[in-house]
Amino acid sequence: MSVSFVKSWFLDWRAYVAEFLGTLCFVFISSALVVSDIFFGNLGVLGISLGIGLSYSALIFLTAHLSGGFLNPAVTVALWLSQKLTGVKTIFFLIAQVLASFAAAGFVFLVFGQEAQKFGLGTPAVGFDLAPDVAVILEAFLVAILIFVIFGTMIDRAGPVSFGPLAIGLVVFALTLFDLPLSGASLNPARAIGPAVVSKKTLDLALFIIGPLGGSLFGPIYSLLFLKKAKSR
Repeated sequence: MSVSFVKSWFLDWRAYVAEFLGTLCFVFISSALVVSDIFFGNLGVLGISLGIGLSYSALIFLTAHLSGGFLNPAVTVALWLSQKLTGVKTIFFLIAQVLASFAAAGFVFLVFGQEAQKFGLGTPAVGFDLAPDVAVILEAFLVAILIFVIFGTMIDRAGPVSFGPLAIGLVVFALTLFDLPLSGASLNPARAIGPAVVSKKTLDLALFIIGPLGGSLFGPIYSLLFLKKAKSR
């Protein structure tokens, strides 16, 4: 292990911790909203979508200056593909996000108990008799829209950076409102990985990894079309 690698880790460990905590909070809130609606019928698609959008916006506001506020492996991969993140940082961010996903699933289980495990601890699920290939394409397309908004507001310094978290939260709300009854509105592999594995409901898990990662390909497309330079941080 090189001295520069160790130095880089110590300089950036706070960013990884912030990303872990932010992702944990988001996955917990998102999953808990779904489980709460299953148990009590108190939210509906509108309530779940609003809660997910608001929490994502708030957590980006909270973590943007600490870690960048990615909170989503698909966003992290999009930044790496666009040469906005180095390979080492990308790996550490992905590890933090995946670990946070498992921790969040554990908290959901702790709060709602064994009964919640029957419903996948709030993991996204394909509905509306949607074919798996269509679900993957839909997830990829919706994540591409999300990446478009993120890059246009938070990454492109010519954009309205200060309004970025609000714009991102609004688009997540809109996409979730539309897609929740269809492909489950994962939009984020971290939303699915921990809850699906912990609850052993992994039937659709590959869809919620492949689809969003496919959508992350829009990151370098945006960079090529609209950004003059792409530098790794």
